[in-house]
Amino acid sequence: MIPGGLRRALRESSTITRRTIVVAAAIGLTALVAWIVLLHTEARRHSAQEAERSADVVAQAVAREQVRLIEAAQQLLFGLSQRPEVIGARAGECAGFFNGVVRAYGGYLDLLFARPDGAVVCSARGSSALPGATRVDDVVLAARSGSTTIGRYGLDRATRRATIAVVAPVVDDSGVVRGVLVAALDLSQLMRVAVETQLPAGTSLMLVDRAGVVLMHYPEPERWTGEFFDELVRLGLNEGWSAGVGLDGVASFFVAHPLLRDAGRTGDALVVIAMPRRSVFRDADRFVSLQLAGVGMLALAGTIIAGVLVDRLVRRPAHGVLRVVRSLSGGDLRARMRRGDRRGTVGQLARSLKTLAQRMEAQETEARRLSEDLKRERAARLVATAPPSEPSVTSPPLPEPATPSRMAPTPEASMPADALIATDGTYWGFREPPFQNVPNPRFLWLSPSHSDALVRLTYALQQRRGCAVLTGEPGCGKTLLTHAVVQRLDAKRYEVALLSNPRGGRVELLREVLYELGLETAESSPTELVHVVNDLVVDNHRNSRDTLIIVDDAQQVEDPGWFEELGGLLNLHTVDQALVTVLLVGTPELTARIHAIRHLDRRVSIRCEVKSLDVEQTRQYIAYRLSVAGGSETLFSASAIAAIHRATGGVPSAINDLCDNALLWGRLNERRGVDEWVIERVLGGILSP
Repeated sequence: MIPGGLRRALRESSTITRRTIVVAAAIGLTALVAWIVLLHTEARRHSAQEAERSADVVAQAVAREQVRLIEAAQQLLFGLSQRPEVIGARAGECAGFFNGVVRAYGGYLDLLFARPDGAVVCSARGSSALPGATRVDDVVLAARSGSTTIGRYGLDRATRRATIAVVAPVVDDSGVVRGVLVAALDLSQLMRVAVETQLPAGTSLMLVDRAGVVLMHYPEPERWTGEFFDELVRLGLNEGWSAGVGLDGVASFFVAHPLLRDAGRTGDALVVIAMPRRSVFRDADRFVSLQLAGVGMLALAGTIIAGVLVDRLVRRPAHGVLRVVRSLSGGDLRARMRRGDRRGTVGQLARSLKTLAQRMEAQETEARRLSEDLKRERAARLVATAPPSEPSVTSPPLPEPATPSRMAPTPEASMPADALIATDGTYWGFREPPFQNVPNPRFLWLSPSHSDALVRLTYALQQRRGCAVLTGEPGCGKTLLTHAVVQRLDAKRYEVALLSNPRGGRVELLREVLYELGLETAESSPTELVHVVNDLVVDNHRNSRDTLIIVDDAQQVEDPGWFEELGGLLNLHTVDQALVTVLLVGTPELTARIHAIRHLDRRVSIRCEVKSLDVEQTRQYIAYRLSVAGGSETLFSASAIAAIHRATGGVPSAINDLCDNALLWGRLNERRGVDEWVIERVLGGILSP
């Protein structure tokens, strides 16, 4: 039988092994669950940030588009107010003229002429009522003030489309207000931004008035237009990001943005983008599901491997030990451990058993030898002492010595198992200088061309569209816009190489790209440099990071080989994804340089151009920068703004320099504001009043 001590040692060893496996599995499972929860939370947070950023860009683009529509309507009404058909209009005579204008221009639901008291004289569609939510007070106000006013948001009665009226007075040559022109804008034009933008599946874009009524909905306008969005009212969402339940009862995220910038009317209507949570988190959940599937496969493979190892390293050797012990207990001293069972801790026990068996076998052999010697010695004594005549008497056999198999186990058988600027800021009440010519994205004011470029460039970089080009005259804000685009990208996803002073040829380009991506090299061979760049780009891709190359002032490049090498980098791609995205920024001369490099020109997917500002945009630009710096938006008078625009041509960098000098002149001469006279003194280089 198996000795009790050995049996207990084997049982304790097996128990400890099982307990160790269970504890290790529990710790590994806990760590795995914690890692999965953390990974899922981080993936969802990243998806929510991406969705919020994309929706905010779209909402701002919708607001910018509405500003453009209102400005176009104001220009149209101004032109119409000079026409004799309008100034001398009588009831019914101008309807045909207005109808032709509406058909020719498009984007207008109605165009009408009313008396200063609000009575409609004629309209494009023959209606005698004011359009949408326009009130008689809006017409009277425009007639009395002699300036253009914006009506209220509402639904057009005939078409049930969202509309807002632009009201402009009609003044004759003698300065008398003869009436008022009212243009009802068709705000459904704003929906094209949603159509042209890629947002999560199921996303809807709405215009909602201050009472919570849905004025416009994309998609399904017939279903939701005119409905009351009580969830938005409950949330009290005027601007920003929130979570709630959409019109269709689906849990969603909301991004809201005012349609009008006028501080007194920011609550009139909001553009609201609703994104279902399941669509926002779809990619994150799919990513985590793939991770879980991969971890599950690894866990299954690990379990199988662990089972095989336990079987070979523990179970089989343990069974081998038990087999040898049983054989030894039964008297078979030739029993030995098999060669495959001599591994690990159990292998040490097997070697001890082998030593024990050898000693036991040696003892048995020695006992047999002693027994034979005793027999021979006793027989010899009996023969020597017996009488010769008498028969020999056979003595009883001696008891045989105990064999090793009956002996108590031997001890071996038991085994243990700076100052001036500060003064200006204090004088004017600024928190920071408002007109510094540095690319600070916080001071980015988006004109229509800047807004369009921002949306399209962001899309090009996020969707890896090969090469994008941004052009504009010097000082129009290209560099600032580029920094704003980069700021909207996820820093964890992109490796950005910003080349701000491109010079030289192929070698200089490759070395500069490597330097900006964090790798300095003294290599001068173009072939080797290309290999190093390729390896670095591929490593970025393996680490889930996109490589982005931005070249500012790219028109300065003189060597065509520089552009050819840049085009070659665009050829780096996998089966389904481009590995390098390039953004070229420069003056209009850059366009001709790109056209000269055919294979690079063909890779350009998006071309954007930023333009100088008009007078009204110059006013908004100056007011915006003053507001961001913490100052008064009315610090510059209208006459000063007009003078600034004449002097600078609407170029932002020139506007910054002139405004900064005007503020300095005003502080030195203790002025309370900046008017046209101050601008003229600054332009004339006069330092004293």
